[in-house]
Formats: sequence, C-alpha cells, structure tokens
Amino acid sequence: MGVTRRGFNQALSAWAVSPVKARKPYIAIQVGAVSFVDEGIDAVLDILREKAHVNTVWVNTYTWDHGTGGRQLAGYPFPDHGGQEPDDVRGGAVFDYDQKYFRHTVLNQFRTTEYQGRNILAEVLPKAKERGMDVVAWDFFYPNQDNPQKLKNMDRVVEIDVHGRPTWAPCNNNEDWRQHMFGRIEVYLRQYPEVAGIAWGQERMGPLMNLIGGGWTQPFVTCFCPHCLEKARARDLSADRARRGYLELEKMLAAAKPTDGTFVTFWRLLSQYPEILGWEKLWTDSYHEIRAEVYRIAKSIAPEKPLGFHILHQATLSPFYRAEEDYVETANYADFVKPAVYNIAGGERMATFVDRISTTIFRDARPQDILPLYYRLMNYDEAPLAELPKTGLSAEYVARETRRVIADVGNRIAVYPGIDVGVPGRGKQVTPEDVRDSVKAAFAAGAPGVVLCRKYSEMRLANLAGAGQGLREAGVV
Repeated sequence: MGVTRRGFNQALSAWAVSPVKARKPYIAIQVGAVSFVDEGIDAVLDILREKAHVNTVWVNTYTWDHGTGGRQLAGYPFPDHGGQEPDDVRGGAVFDYDQKYFRHTVLNQFRTTEYQGRNILAEVLPKAKERGMDVVAWDFFYPNQDNPQKLKNMDRVVEIDVHGRPTWAPCNNNEDWRQHMFGRIEVYLRQYPEVAGIAWGQERMGPLMNLIGGGWTQPFVTCFCPHCLEKARARDLSADRARRGYLELEKMLAAAKPTDGTFVTFWRLLSQYPEILGWEKLWTDSYHEIRAEVYRIAKSIAPEKPLGFHILHQATLSPFYRAEEDYVETANYADFVKPAVYNIAGGERMATFVDRISTTIFRDARPQDILPLYYRLMNYDEAPLAELPKTGLSAEYVARETRRVIADVGNRIAVYPGIDVGVPGRGKQVTPEDVRDSVKAAFAAGAPGVVLCRKYSEMRLANLAGAGQGLREAGVV
C-alpha cells in the first residue's frame, strides 16, 4: 500500500522531461464558490486583478468545510463586498464529474446541492482565461462531525478509535476513500483540461498529536480499522500494545497530576509502550503516502501541470507537528507547497497552542513558563503570551518560516507562503499595512509567489489592496 521512495525517484526522472509550468511571480488567492455566486464571476475576477494583481485563482472545487467554502464565519464582521448574511455550507463538489472516475468507490455521489446546480469550475475557467488568469482546482478536506450525514456512504470509510467506536473522520488506508480522492484528480485533469494545476489540502493529525492538543485536533485516537490493523501487521507493530499504551496515556491525561509529574509519566509511557509512537508514525506515513499517490496520479496524466500541497498552520505552531511535516521528504512528491503563515490570526492561535499543551503533557508548568523555551525551540522572537492575541505575529515570522521551508526543500520545488488577508480571529484584526508587510516579507525571504488567504469572502477590499501595494513595493509587479 502506498508508493516506495525508489519508485518515486524513478517516476520523477521520467516526469522531469516535461517541465512544470509555473507563473512567475505566482500571485494566487483562494476563492470559494459562494463569492462567484454572490458577486458574479466577472466582477470577482476584475477585483482580484485590479486590487491585488492576482494571476492565479484557487477555486475551492471540493470542500465540506465552512472555512474554505462559505461566506464569512457566523459571529465575525462581514467584509465590504459579497453576501452579508451567514450561509449554511452543505459542501461537496462545485463541478460536474463523469461517474466512470468513481466506479471503484462507494463515495460516488458528492455533487453539492447548493448554487442551483451551477458548475462553478466550468463557468470560471473561460472568464479567467479571457483575463490571462490561471485557475487551480483547490481541493480541500477537513473532518467535521456532520461529514457522515453529508456525504453518502461516508460511514463506510471512517476511522475506528482506540475504544472500537466509529468516528467521523475517513481513514486514509480505506480503499473507497482513497479512490474517492484519486477520482477527483482524474476529473480535474482529464475532464477539465483548462485547469492549470491542483492545490490539495487535508487538515488532519495523528493520534498522538490529537492527544497533545492545540488547534485542529480531533477528540479521538485512531485508527484501528481492519485496513490499519493489516498495515500494522506488515510492520510487525502490535495493535494490542498500541491500544494499551494510548488508553494508559488517555487515562493519565484525564486524571490528577501524577506524583512524578505529567511529563515524566508521559515519557515513561512512551518508553513502556513504544507502540504509541509506532502508531503515530503509521498514521502519519499513511497520510504522506496518500499525498504521494495523489501526486503520482496527477503526473501520470499531466506532468506539466503543477500539483502542490496546503500545509496546516500547525506546522508553524507545534514543534511536534513540525517534526512530522518534513519538507525535505515532501519535496519528493510535490511541485509546490503553501505553508500557512497566517501571522495576524497566528498570535491568537499560538497563544492557544501554548495554553493547550500546558493542560496536557506540559501541565507541570504554566503557559508563561513554557513560552521562552517554546520560542527558542521554534526560533521565534514574538510578543509575551498575554499580548499575542492583541499583537498577532510579526512580518518577521512570515519571513523566517518562508526561509526555513525554502532551505528545507532546497529550491527543488516552489514555496508559496499563505498570507493572512483576513483570517477570522478574536484578537488583532488585520490591516492593509499588515498585509503589505507580510507580502513584502515573503518575497524578501526568497518566495517566488504568495497565496492570499484564507478566502476572498473573508477579506476586506482595503486589505486586498494592501497585498497589491506590497507586491508593488517588493518590485515583483
């Protein structure tokens, strides 16, 4: 199951004869279907080009998540354009697809019931082409509790937790789920030849990351389905000992602080049950294998079209997740990466992460005690803990993370930092100057492009114009 490194090296040698077509500079923005419906395709494309010099539109073609597919989140102020009322995102595909690409999966009915059945992808493609803009299929998944109710047969592909209960997150080793993902890649590249490339994202973490805490965690330890058990046997990894280890870890974190302290006891459990880390690695390897397989399929169809990956913001917040998101390896199966470096929302998110781990494995210390060491570990120099939500993170954070990722990939692939142009948060609100400075920091750090985030329906037009100003001052347009 999955693709070997040797196989990928051989495949990469073959694909190298067809250079990937890439915009320089690459100025992209993420846009949900609802914006084209609310404001009109022509109007949106003209605004993006005029305000921010956008030449590449990431159309969110597939999602079940409001964070990428809907209007502004409920409870946050609406921007000065688009719909001014919250919407109820049902999710699914905003494009038509041939069933033949899904004949090997039970997950073959996923067309959204929203937007009067309009094929948003097909409608945007010719209008973008008229303006000299590329369209990228932005394919995104985040597990929400109501996914099994929204996607027919989803209950047949979900992970099984350490207690033997079905969850709402799909298993990356389940062949029906895998074929569901692979089929979409074929649709984008075979059925829609004008699509310029694919951006793929799946915001998920493994069982140990979920227990440690922070953002994007799920309230379960997985996966113990038959597919994962079979994969564990092939690794000579004991599922029974992994279960016992995780159950002990769950019990320890839910109980009063142990006599020897939480971190000492945590480390003792890792020593007693190395299968805890073994199961985390099994989950993480499976996730990376899926990304590699998605890439392989795309390259076998259209080697000249770039396929790359959205990288979860947690990779810049958690030292544990950062260790698992190895860009050196990812560069073997990607044409680009988009690390989320949302600096303004990042202040609140960073404070939340530090607060959270001080209630789990680092609960022997207070959050303010942890922060100085955390900054050293992550190579950051940001505000005191209490001020982080009010100040956000600096533009230097954007530059540091951009330089780090570029150094990791060794210029083998492109790095397009994801720029905060209005990611919702309760702390500091982004300004045009913030956006300008972040864009300039990304290019000064060596990035050949940026992706304006999180989505157009959350951005004020002045902030979008701030991106344009940053591009001009950076001398890239």
